[in-house]
Amino acid sequence: MSETVSRRDSPSEAAAASTGRRVLVVDDHPDVRAMFSLALSQAGMRVLTASDGHDALELIERDLQQAQEAGRRPTVALIVLDLMMPGLSGFDVLRTLRARFTELPPVLIISALDSRAHVQEGIALGAVEFVSKPIEIELLRHKVRTLIDAPPPPSFHSAPLRGHDVAVAEKTEGAQPLRTDKPAAPRKALWIG
Repeated sequence: MSETVSRRDSPSEAAAASTGRRVLVVDDHPDVRAMFSLALSQAGMRVLTASDGHDALELIERDLQQAQEAGRRPTVALIVLDLMMPGLSGFDVLRTLRARFTELPPVLIISALDSRAHVQEGIALGAVEFVSKPIEIELLRHKVRTLIDAPPPPSFHSAPLRGHDVAVAEKTEGAQPLRTDKPAAPRKALWIG
């Protein structure tokens, strides 16, 4: 199941019993955190959760600093981030991380706050993809697997990207099936929103 991490726990302490990189799910709604965590855990992923922007920011900063000091990859391989949270919003978390670090794990925003301006702002702040809520479970798993397996994103302070190097971020409506060669998910599929 998921590992709930508080600001007092370091990612390495929370993960001491096992090794590997993790997905950090950041959402203020406990049901959404639980459903995302369960869906990803059942797909064989290790999941950390944070209930607000403050906890997420502290956990990510500590993980990145420890990784830099130890010369290793960060424990957090991907951040699944909601935008609408009390205190620090997802936008605030991204702004703060971008101001302090040149390289971050990929960030997948999953939010109902999905106007064109919000999507563009999230991508401009460093998110690699934006998906609208509600999201179908298999789409969530697919997006997370794809982003974890993707090559590392360029740092914020690297040279400008050439046209073919730009990662394509999309706004995917959660109610539409993922377009693949496979048939669409059965109608009984669980939606999260």
